[in-house]
Amino acid sequence: MATPEMRAQAPQLVPKSERDLIPERGRAAFRLLSAERSDEIYPILMEEVVALGFPRALVVALDMESGEIKPVAAIHCSQSYLQKFTTALWQGENSIVGVLRSLKPAVVPKAGTNGRSIHCHPVLFKNRNACWEAERRNRSCLAVQNFLKPGALEISEQVCRTCEMRAYAGAVLVEMPAQVSERQMSDLRSLIETANGHLSRLFKVDHYYNRMRDNDAIIAQMQTLLQSMADPVILTDAQHRVIAQNCAAERFFKLPEKEVSEGAARAVELNNLLFSAALASMAVSGSPNSSRDLTLIDIHEGEEVLFEAVTTPSFSRDGQRSGLVTVMRDVTDLRRADQEFRANMERLQDAQEVVRQDRDLMHMVIENVGDPIIVADGSARVVMLDSLAQELFGQMRQTRDGPIRLGTVDPRIVNNQVKLDAHLQAFTFSFATRQEGCLRLYSLENKGEVDYDTRSGKIYDKRGQVSYTITVLRDLSAFRKLEQLQMTRRMIEMEKFAATGRLAGTIAHEVNNPMEAIKNAIFLMQGVMKPEAQPIYEILKSETDRVARIVRQMLGLYRHSEQVCAIDVNSVVEDTLTLFSRQLERSGIRIEKDLATLPVIVGSPDQFRQVVSNLVINARDSITPSSECEGSASTRPAVLKVRTRHFPASDGIHGWARLTVADTGTGIPSEILKTIFEPFVSTKGEKGTGLGLWIVKGIIENHSGKMRVKSILGKGTVFKIDLPVVR
Repeated sequence: MATPEMRAQAPQLVPKSERDLIPERGRAAFRLLSAERSDEIYPILMEEVVALGFPRALVVALDMESGEIKPVAAIHCSQSYLQKFTTALWQGENSIVGVLRSLKPAVVPKAGTNGRSIHCHPVLFKNRNACWEAERRNRSCLAVQNFLKPGALEISEQVCRTCEMRAYAGAVLVEMPAQVSERQMSDLRSLIETANGHLSRLFKVDHYYNRMRDNDAIIAQMQTLLQSMADPVILTDAQHRVIAQNCAAERFFKLPEKEVSEGAARAVELNNLLFSAALASMAVSGSPNSSRDLTLIDIHEGEEVLFEAVTTPSFSRDGQRSGLVTVMRDVTDLRRADQEFRANMERLQDAQEVVRQDRDLMHMVIENVGDPIIVADGSARVVMLDSLAQELFGQMRQTRDGPIRLGTVDPRIVNNQVKLDAHLQAFTFSFATRQEGCLRLYSLENKGEVDYDTRSGKIYDKRGQVSYTITVLRDLSAFRKLEQLQMTRRMIEMEKFAATGRLAGTIAHEVNNPMEAIKNAIFLMQGVMKPEAQPIYEILKSETDRVARIVRQMLGLYRHSEQVCAIDVNSVVEDTLTLFSRQLERSGIRIEKDLATLPVIVGSPDQFRQVVSNLVINARDSITPSSECEGSASTRPAVLKVRTRHFPASDGIHGWARLTVADTGTGIPSEILKTIFEPFVSTKGEKGTGLGLWIVKGIIENHSGKMRVKSILGKGTVFKIDLPVVR
């Protein structure tokens, strides 16, 4: 909204010689009439008020937005004097505010200097006649409303509904002399009203001028916007004559200033002809917003360009149709894209055929993979089972609503379905992309329960939601039995190798002592040998040294060359139990751990791990013996207890770390218990080598430890190992 701003200026006094040449009232009217801008009215008014014999005067203006009232023009007034008249519209107790609100002149007593009274006269934008804009549009004018209905001042109503101009309001404050005549007051009121009339006229003129400048700025911005658009834009009048067009449109409809060929001139002529025909066709259609495909020739490139011309009518302020605005969008690339789309559709159909073949191949692979396969949707509902999976979970049938399971009465199959549904629910709604687990299911083929390893994966849609899950079951019973046999065979081979090494070490140790005596005797014979026997002596000495080297090599076979380090006993126990956890679980053995906080010990981690592994395997074999053994452990709870404790010494430096391994197996007979740590003594019959505990005891003794055993036949066995601790 363009509204003129009144700026206060210092009054310019007319010399007295010039004032005397003009009649008093005519002079004031002439000066006001000669003003060209609204901000010249108040200074002239101040001069003429003083010329009427009043000592000083000022004008206060109301800010319509903030409600502040402050002086904008004055004569013969100091700065401190003007400061007294700065106020705000909401300060109702102020006399000036009261005059502005009532819009009626009033005399404010003792408001001037030396207790003089001040005549306060309100001024407001008003006029007897309406402006040309209101008359043309046949609407109300704010100036006329203020002239006809001089009621109380309402700021919200001081905006013209026709031109949207904000009015002005203020008051002229004149300090009255000690003696003032009625004629002076009448001339003063007449002068202020005349000045207000001229101010209203010039204020409206300034409004039109400011709006014109705003319109010029908007037009310049619109021209800049029009020229910056990459698409051709053309403005035409009601007779389809071009008013304006941007540079992109000139490329097709205007000849360049430099020399052009005859072909380019004909192309421009043809483009204008095609455009005019398109406009006429769209105008005949009667649609307010219409579009039409239009093929034009680029005069620079000489190529045809396909446009989509979108036309929108423009209207004047009075609602009359003034022309058309046409925006042409280059759709040549869209045509190419359409052709590419059709080609892509053909390729897509070919790809669909390939996908169909791949799908058939996948179904064939699934049917012949040899493992049960389950496919479920994003809601964990089974949608496909292969033939092996249907043997475990029942038959399925395809319907219009999708695959459904056929009812089954076998409770074992129902139990399998419940376990599968629980597994699918847990995996489908988890955050894991892949998951491996175990399911214990009843197998009709094996006529018993079988442990299946499960491998599950997810397929996601384009939104990242789970679309399908695929679960493959694998029966690893045979592989686990083979794994157990391989582990047992490896342990036996390790025990045999350790026993062989220890036996060789024992023999070498026993041979080494007499060999040292022989070497000493040969050394003593060195000085008493006859010269003719010296060659035989040398042979005897060299061969004796060779035998000594062989003995030392045999001792090296048994001696361990591993470097010792700090051992965390609890970590070794945890790792070993984790290694054998699956075997113990399949054997129905429950593990009870009670691991206390232990200091580290010094030794070989691999040898200590061999100790724990041997004791765990012996406990497992003792708890699950053959069915022929008397006092089978099947009638007792199968429990393996592992406990660690620390027994510090009184000096706070030394101490013992104890490892206790107890089982509820068949126990060890008393006649074997006495020789249990000797080689080739076993309670396993042909399955055992009898070297395991012998090797374990040797390892413990090499670590300066102690090992004890207690056993009750038919109840179980307890092994206690004490290892020294030095801080």
